[in-house]
Formats: sequence, C-alpha cells, structure tokens
Amino acid sequence: MTLKFPTRLLRPRLQLLLISYTIHHKLLNINFYRYFMDRPLVAVGCLIVEENKVLLVKRKNPPNAGLWAIPGGKVEYGETLEDALKREMREETGLEIAVSDIISIVQVINEGYHYVILDFECKPIGGKLRASSDASEVEYIPFNKLKDIPTTKTTYDMLIMYFKGEKPPYSIIQISK
Repeated sequence: MTLKFPTRLLRPRLQLLLISYTIHHKLLNINFYRYFMDRPLVAVGCLIVEENKVLLVKRKNPPNAGLWAIPGGKVEYGETLEDALKREMREETGLEIAVSDIISIVQVINEGYHYVILDFECKPIGGKLRASSDASEVEYIPFNKLKDIPTTKTTYDMLIMYFKGEKPPYSIIQISK
C-alpha cells in the first residue's frame, strides 16, 4: 500500500515559509545554518604570507564580525576545496590564487554551529587587492602587529604556530558551548 501525501496542501505553506525566511535572512542578516545545523559545515581558509606579513580580512558578518581572520568561507555543494578557496578569495579580496599545501585543520564548535575549516597555504597570482563580500577591510598585517589587532582565536593560534616554524598541519580546536 502506498500512502500519498497531499502535497498541494503543503506547497503554499512551504512557499510562504521560504519567502518569509528569505525576507528575514536579508533584512536581519541571520545566518540560517547557524541556528538549524544538524551536522558540521566544511569551510576553507587561505593563508598568504609575504615578507613577514599575513593577508587578513576584517569580517563584516557574524559570527566573527569586526574580527580579523584569514580569508575564506564555506564550501558549496559540488565544489572542490580548491575551487572553494579560489571563489572565496575572489569574493573577499579580489585576488586570484594558486593553492598549495594544507596548513591547519580547525574545528570550531559553538552553541548553534559547528565548522570544520581546512586552511591552505596560497600564493597570489593575479587580481587587485580590495575588500568585498563578507570582508569590510583587507590588509597585509605585519606579524609583530598581530597582538595589537582583534583576531579570531583560531587565526591567532594558527599564525603563532606558523611563525614559530612548527611543522604543519596544525590541529586547532575551539569549543564554546
């Protein structure tokens, strides 16, 4: 026996829910995934170091709004890690990059969200540096100035290990429940 669900009754409500979600998401800048995650999201980060300076972006949106971090973001469905890195770098910094080795594996577990972030060493190969997308600012920060700016804890921890010359990949876990 096959049960048939009356989808014609559900469709208008589902459409209304999606329209409502879209309006609220845009107006209130709510990250839907953070509140309804049932599994970790995969993200990537791009470490570019030139002349003892590291490329950082100042995050525009939660959860790290106002903090400096290495550029990166979520991997989209069907996207390779390398493609995600290249897209995120274009979107946030305007740079084209060549992707190299993995530098760290970061796990961020907070109430309402859980990210697994794979950070890679990268080299700029083109484009023009400019802040865009989720970044309000983008800048090469000298290593000796890192302690003077507000960074994400995981970015700071990773950069300390990197500049101390520790052997990657680094494993960084931040749990705040």
